[in-house]
Amino acid sequence: MSSSAEKYNVPGLDRALSVVELLNSHANGLSVNEVAATLSLPVNSVYRIMTTLERRRYIRKKKEGTGYVLTEKLLSLATPVTGDPSFIESSMPYLYKLRDQTMESVLIGTIAGKEGIVLEQIEGLHPFSFRVKPGLRFPLHTSAPGKAYLANLSEPRRNKLIPTLELKRFTQNTITDPKKLLKECVSIGKNGYAVDREEEMEGQVCIGSVVKNGKNNLAGAIWLVAPTNRINQEKIKEFGSLIRQATDAISTDLGYLSFKAA
Repeated sequence: MSSSAEKYNVPGLDRALSVVELLNSHANGLSVNEVAATLSLPVNSVYRIMTTLERRRYIRKKKEGTGYVLTEKLLSLATPVTGDPSFIESSMPYLYKLRDQTMESVLIGTIAGKEGIVLEQIEGLHPFSFRVKPGLRFPLHTSAPGKAYLANLSEPRRNKLIPTLELKRFTQNTITDPKKLLKECVSIGKNGYAVDREEEMEGQVCIGSVVKNGKNNLAGAIWLVAPTNRINQEKIKEFGSLIRQATDAISTDLGYLSFKAA
């Protein structure tokens, strides 16, 4: 560290950020002692930091065990608002309506760099439904919201981004060929929604579409997740249309204007 950096360094803040970053990489949580050992910091110092973070609701104790995990508060701070109504706040009524229409779990998320982040979930009404923890990160090439995002980029930007993605294979249905992914993006653009057909997890189907704001920028995406035995091709079209209607309405609420030739 340069002398200038040392002069303006705040040790306590530096340690607190190190704790947050460490917890972010351990979704199952860590105890005070584990954090102290990993960061080579005094236990008392780590205890004070984590007590403060818990009081400010940035971390919480797990229901079982002694570990701590991050809460959704950091994600809420990162949600794009830019002076517009909150993306999450504007979307929630539509998410509940969509959940009631489909009975499936509905999620809302945003894109950060080359991956997506789940912001919130409305659990489905069926006896069995998928539960996704807010803060979960997901790849763009396999997920419905990720592919919908790629499809809504300008063609030059999309052509530049996709070859840089790590197209990791998760199932036999995963698209690992950049050319095939580009081709699917064209199809998604025509349909207005994207589908994850067991591309990240066997037995799971996702359908999603993007939301835009008043500056014609991506605000985020909403999507539903369901087991394959409840989603046939007819249901995909039906639910895809409902999701597109919801994202169009949310986009309008956020100030997005779409001009179409008569």
